[in-house]
Amino acid sequence: MFAEHFAFSLPASINLVGGGGKTGLILELLSEYAPATRVLYTTTTRMHPPHPSDGLVILSSDHEDLLQLLLERAVACECRERKFVATRLQCAPGLLRGVGPAFAARLDACAFPLILNEADGARSMSLKMPRDNEPVLMRGAGYLVPVIGLDCLNRPAGPDCLFRWEIARERCGLKPGETLTPDLAAAVLLHPMGVCRDWRPGMRIIPFINKADTAAEDAPAHDLAQALLRNAHFPIERVVIGSVQQHRAASLYP
Repeated sequence: MFAEHFAFSLPASINLVGGGGKTGLILELLSEYAPATRVLYTTTTRMHPPHPSDGLVILSSDHEDLLQLLLERAVACECRERKFVATRLQCAPGLLRGVGPAFAARLDACAFPLILNEADGARSMSLKMPRDNEPVLMRGAGYLVPVIGLDCLNRPAGPDCLFRWEIARERCGLKPGETLTPDLAAAVLLHPMGVCRDWRPGMRIIPFINKADTAAEDAPAHDLAQALLRNAHFPIERVVIGSVQQHRAASLYP
């Protein structure tokens, strides 16, 4: 379902940024693409170890040469699994460190036609304004997927609904308690110094609006999608709307 709407042209490397369900979307895309091709999930920041019960092969090493070799050996021995996770070792209990931003370029695109990179974190919040050193995009990626959770809409702007609130307030001129309308939420997500800040021409941007769990939430999701499409800073190819949890997806084009 989500694979159909994102319709990545393989081989492809994708950076996912923002908040509101990046990890869930990555795991869903892993499951949808794996029957047809080998998929690699990695991060250039930090991540909680995904549960291996769903056929995930998790490989971790602080030596990227060794990590690359492990992935190559898994392909060479015709490992029947198609869903791989590659990270460095733990930086804290239950937290894996990310690989370098050039790691994807080390891999044979034929061996891993789809690479999904989690390029920043949002502590489970639905809207984020990054610090100056975020996100850390995987180099050479052809796609950028900024993610936002619909549940941030129509809430009072503040630290309860916007990760790195103080930075967002300064950059966007937000006032504490100001209602996060679709236009305002879109302005934060697609701010020139926001999660898409390191976009380069040729990189295709497909935002994802998550947490549109029922048909009753389709109207506000469409309002937000239209606001994203109207932005003046980045070329949006289309917006995918839906709910990872409820397995709903639709696309809105300019």
